[in-house]
Amino acid sequence: MERDRNESLLQERLPERGQGGRSSVSGRRGASRTVPAAASNAMKAVPAMPSLAANAADAPEEAPQTRAPGWQEGYDHGFEAGKAALGQRWPGTSIIIPTYNKRDYLVRCLDSIRRHTPEPYEIIVVDNASADGTAAMLETYSLLLGPGKLRFRVMDRNLGFAGAVNRGLMMARGDRLLLLNNDTLVTERWLDNLTACLERSPSAGIVGPVTNFISGSQLVKVPYRSIRGMDVWARGRNKPDSRRWKETARLTGFCMLMRRSLWEAIGYFDEGYQVGNYEDDDFCLRARLLSLRLYIAGDCFIHHFGSVTVREEARMTAITDSNRLFYKAKWEDPAGVLRAPSAKDPELAKPAGEASFYPGGVAAEGADGTVWWLERGVRWKIEGGWELPSVRLGRPVLSRYRPAAATIASSIAASRWRSEKSAPSLPLDGESSTGDFPPPYAAWLNGSLAYVEEGRRRTVLNPAAAERWGLHLKPLMPEADAAAALLPAGLPVIAPPLLYQRL
Repeated sequence: MERDRNESLLQERLPERGQGGRSSVSGRRGASRTVPAAASNAMKAVPAMPSLAANAADAPEEAPQTRAPGWQEGYDHGFEAGKAALGQRWPGTSIIIPTYNKRDYLVRCLDSIRRHTPEPYEIIVVDNASADGTAAMLETYSLLLGPGKLRFRVMDRNLGFAGAVNRGLMMARGDRLLLLNNDTLVTERWLDNLTACLERSPSAGIVGPVTNFISGSQLVKVPYRSIRGMDVWARGRNKPDSRRWKETARLTGFCMLMRRSLWEAIGYFDEGYQVGNYEDDDFCLRARLLSLRLYIAGDCFIHHFGSVTVREEARMTAITDSNRLFYKAKWEDPAGVLRAPSAKDPELAKPAGEASFYPGGVAAEGADGTVWWLERGVRWKIEGGWELPSVRLGRPVLSRYRPAAATIASSIAASRWRSEKSAPSLPLDGESSTGDFPPPYAAWLNGSLAYVEEGRRRTVLNPAAAERWGLHLKPLMPEADAAAALLPAGLPVIAPPLLYQRL
């Protein structure tokens, strides 16, 4: 009977293909605004998996009230082993799936991963406070996959696409990180082909597949009319072929594969983008700032239902417009920003990480609330209260600054923040002298704010960057403007991502 129901589902006609959005967690631009009737009907017909049956026989036994001898010792040993393993990397792929109120689509996505992924992987699902039984399904599905294959976090509120992805990134352990929408079906050789493109392409930063429903250059025409037909067609199409890899200026966030080292270099997604839209464009641009490239793996096809989240049209239009303005304010001229790192200067050609675009002479707050003074690639813990501006940075980027053995008094940090000529020197960082450069200072050059540090003048990209770091509040030094104009140019100062969570 179960097989008959599955066979019936596989014969369901799929929605008409076309251009579509990028996420079922939130509204995405370019997507149709209603759920296609065929997809809606198919979802209603999704059969319950035997492993998901809600009956007492399948439920795990409760721990005995009276513990047998050795139970506590075994528990303590396992607890300590788990703590030791937490955060350790392993040579596999962490598949991060944000989800919201689409349990049936998520089940099918998980099923497709289970069927078509022989490579080492773990699945991390971040549930944005769904109200459709998603959490209960994940409990039982984790038993189906076995230990370590599926971990999940149920949030107490909807954090949007960027917020959910960031929580998943924080939980991930793999050498490679893959973001995947819950309204997708992966196919044979999908991960192997994506990984090959990532590892063998020169300077590859992020790789994405082609699909049937998306906006942009990842869209391909498909002939199938059923899921069974899709599987057969994809099996033939996904034959490894590096001739079908191509560089692109933009990848959409429905499926993106990257090395862990990229995330460690640029940090989290910007949570300033509400619900969803443009946060993937932002992330890709930040990768390209490090001279990394984006690739479309044309030999990897993934089916994308697209536009499955029911949403209020007026609300989503307003959110999309708001995110577009946020992106424009943050970057203004993306092409101009990408031209900034000059190949003529080895120091600027290949920035080591996003922190290279951050200013020194500023304060930053870590996930634990510690306030750090950042200057010359080093971070000092500020001792004493801090009343001046600070920005919250995620752990990956903050860890790019070498921690100093010494601390810095808040009075010294404040003096350097104000660019006072009499400001005391930085404490020794424990390894070498920090040099005798004066405190960084802001200058006004040709109608734009510039920032001078370590003998270079740096353009502050726009007001958003100045405000995010508090540079617009620093005292200007008119007498130093002329001298600053004669200095060699450095990398521009960009705005860091907004983080509403402690990550």
